[in-house]
Order: sequence, then C-alpha cells, then structure tokens
Amino acid sequence: MIKREYDIFKYQNNSISLMISFFDPYYQTLCEFFDTEVNNFYPHICKELEAVVTGQKEASDFGGNMLNIDIGKEETEVYYQMDDESLGEPCFISTDELYKLVIEWKEIEDKMYSGEDIFPLMIED
Repeated sequence: MIKREYDIFKYQNNSISLMISFFDPYYQTLCEFFDTEVNNFYPHICKELEAVVTGQKEASDFGGNMLNIDIGKEETEVYYQMDDESLGEPCFISTDELYKLVIEWKEIEDKMYSGEDIFPLMIED
C-alpha cells in the first residue's frame, strides 16, 4: 500500500472536506483525483471499481470534473481530461489497491463527519 495522510480542510464558511496526501510525488494526480472526483462522485466511482474488481465487467471508465480513470482488471490509469502536462502526469495504480483506497477514504470521511478526533491520520501499510 501507499503511505498516505488524511486531514481536514476547513473552508471560510465553516464547511469541511477530507483531504488525502500521498508521500510519493508520483501519486500527485491521484491526490487530485480524491480531492475533486472521489469527494464529489464517490458512489459512482466505487460502483465502477467494484464491477471490475468482482469480475462483473472486464474494464470500465469514469470521467469526473477534471480527471478520468480507465479501470482495467489489473491496473487503473488516473489522468487529467485536458491534455496539459502542467496539470500533472498520468498515474497508474493497481485496480484492487485503488478500490481499497476509495473505500478507506469513505470510511475516514464518515469518521470526520461524526467528529472523531483522529486527524491528521497517517497510514502506512
């Protein structure tokens, strides 16, 4: 698994959102994917990943606001919709691992909204 840290981002209007940071710079695009797409489209992303992981589909894809994912049986590519390398390089991650990270992110987001005092939370497994 990938070493990561979760924290809470507090907006001026007092709303909050969960942030994830990966220590390896290779996963910067994946970090953006969680902040923009998983944050907004968790049910859809989880459903598409699950369909491939469980064998219901051979492959799938999902397009969000800024980033897309191409989900393969073994590997998933996370990349920006606009072909602009200044935004960030594509990132490849094991499909199983991404599925586990998406589920973990949701569990930690639920803890954040329930007010658990666990942040910042570092995970290294």
